[in-house]
Amino acid sequence: MSILELMKTTKFTGAEQLVVDYMQSQKYELADKTIKVAAKESFSSPSTFIRVANKMGFMGWNDLKLSYIKELTYFERSISKVDLNIPFSQKDSALSIANKITELKKNTFDDIVELLSYKELTKAVDYLNKQKHFTIFASSVNLLLAEEFQFKMRRLMYSVTISNVEGEHIYDVLNMPQDSCALLISYTGSSSKMQEVTEVLKIRNIPIIAITSFSENILSQNADAILYMATRERLYSKVGHYSTNTSVVHLLDILYSALFAKNFEQNMEHIIKTSKIADIRSATSLTMEE
Repeated sequence: MSILELMKTTKFTGAEQLVVDYMQSQKYELADKTIKVAAKESFSSPSTFIRVANKMGFMGWNDLKLSYIKELTYFERSISKVDLNIPFSQKDSALSIANKITELKKNTFDDIVELLSYKELTKAVDYLNKQKHFTIFASSVNLLLAEEFQFKMRRLMYSVTISNVEGEHIYDVLNMPQDSCALLISYTGSSSKMQEVTEVLKIRNIPIIAITSFSENILSQNADAILYMATRERLYSKVGHYSTNTSVVHLLDILYSALFAKNFEQNMEHIIKTSKIADIRSATSLTMEE
């Protein structure tokens, strides 16, 4: 759940609500304010600020403040007029729908790049490259989206397993080699399956890479590396999973490409050599010619 949502749904005491109201009124001006200054201006106490931060899942005021400002920046950024949840209506022509879906996906790409952290991406790539074996945990359509990534990674001689048998996810974690890592994909990051998988992975000290929403959830709190999806889509009232699906595919493509680049010449030579043997086809246009 995002900080903005936590502010609305968490049960605060009267004193704590004053702190929340103060934060909402100050917004970006909080950036340079210490806890003492904020407490004085809000006629509160530093301990109340810490209690509010703890209630919302943060270690302290600075963690909450920095995350709150980052979230404000993301959600208040100017976006297109295309509604990610209901991007078209029954009055739109097929061509109009095509343009709107294209615009939606462009906005999603922009969101992903804005949320992408060099540090987190580097950690994720290093974990996958070092371990060479990893298991993907996901549900529903995310399992299908992960299959193409598995397909491409196997072409680079990585050992990739997808945990796709219902009810077997804990066994899959327990059977992972100790020198492997896990890739967890979940928009909410809060399902019972993700919680169970995360808990056992932590017990086994297996690194966790999470692809999840820009919010405080089980995955974002426990992952060793986090890649954020675009996070503007509602859970239920929407036409389709356009933005979330695009996010997952794009982030997996980024991981694949970054891993490919780790041994670019070797991987390029291997892909060309194996493709010529296993994938015999004839070009049907000049652009396809080698």
